[in-house]
Amino acid sequence: MKKRVLAIAAMVAFAFGFVACDGETNLDLVGHINLMATNPTGGEQAYADSTALNFGSAMCNVSIDSVYIEAGEYSGTYDIHAGTVFVGTTQTLLSNDIANITFPLCGINLRDTIVDTYEISCPIDDFSFFEYLDTTNVSSLITTGLAFGENLGNLFAVAVSEDAYYIGYNGTISISSYGPEYMRVVGTVNNVDAIYVTGSQIEAIANMTEAERAAIDLATYFPHITFNGQISSMRANIEIVMQALDEME
Repeated sequence: MKKRVLAIAAMVAFAFGFVACDGETNLDLVGHINLMATNPTGGEQAYADSTALNFGSAMCNVSIDSVYIEAGEYSGTYDIHAGTVFVGTTQTLLSNDIANITFPLCGINLRDTIVDTYEISCPIDDFSFFEYLDTTNVSSLITTGLAFGENLGNLFAVAVSEDAYYIGYNGTISISSYGPEYMRVVGTVNNVDAIYVTGSQIEAIANMTEAERAAIDLATYFPHITFNGQISSMRANIEIVMQALDEME
């Protein structure tokens, strides 16, 4: 993942020549996602009340799902869905210091490419949802969005580490400006409620018997927190961004 993120930085730096004459770079050249975490409840978790999270580099672009259709002379690959993927990191994507590019990171996957208000939701009261989480990881969630059953939802996640992350289940993300490639997509994170989950918790739920599941309330099983904040993310080559997440270890 670290090498791929550096590849993103190299592409941006080449496209804009965004290196100051004195050799220093502006951390906001590719954008930012700044969040405030408030009202933690339900037990131990990564962030305390009023924790500021500043993802000083943020990139995004359109993600297109397509399918090949066999239809004689009309056979071909057809686009069936377009969305927007955001990735924010705490280290500058223009840095040569590969070793320092690490967690935490913020990922947002919206199911459209327009100025709009997007509802964040996920079925945190459904055991099947956590069985689904047991078969994937947070980087895959960010790149594919929320794809559970027949539902394609808007996703918000903050990955604290390889084994722990927040996933939003309520609230909105409002996009107020949607620029073309190499320009900014601007918006806000509005009262996004999230649960804090770890790999061990998800594995434990996946392995519970029906009797054990009947004895717990999923609505209160995980710690909760609320995120608000601002997004100002530069659009760039989504294939490179996706590869950075797919190869995250």
